[in-house]
Amino acid sequence: MFLVGILSWWYKNGWKSRVQIVKSRFESSADFFSIRLLASTIFAPFRQISAGSVSGPLAEQLRAFFDRLISRVVGAVVRTFMIIFGGLAMILQLIFGGFVIIIWPILPFLPVIGLILMVTGWVPQWKV
Repeated sequence: MFLVGILSWWYKNGWKSRVQIVKSRFESSADFFSIRLLASTIFAPFRQISAGSVSGPLAEQLRAFFDRLISRVVGAVVRTFMIIFGGLAMILQLIFGGFVIIIWPILPFLPVIGLILMVTGWVPQWKV
């Protein structure tokens, strides 16, 4: 009766909760990296304290222009790297999560398969 209870949980509620955990982790990563927001603000100034218009001599206006330009370039570089790393992290999470969901129904049988392989004397052949 105990084994039946464990197996019924494993293939019903356990599998559903595992899918929910994988989905929740992926949504959390998507929210953390927020690739859509990074892409829409890719050329916005990066942590610039004063980005307002400057009125005054030409030298001050040129300095303010280049400050804003450098800030936008830095912002674009940082956001591009975050988009790339976030995309890679989410792809890896999808692959690993898919693997976990696929392997979940097979896991209870792995000890039995290992026991059978041990009894038959099967040993993996490593060729060097």
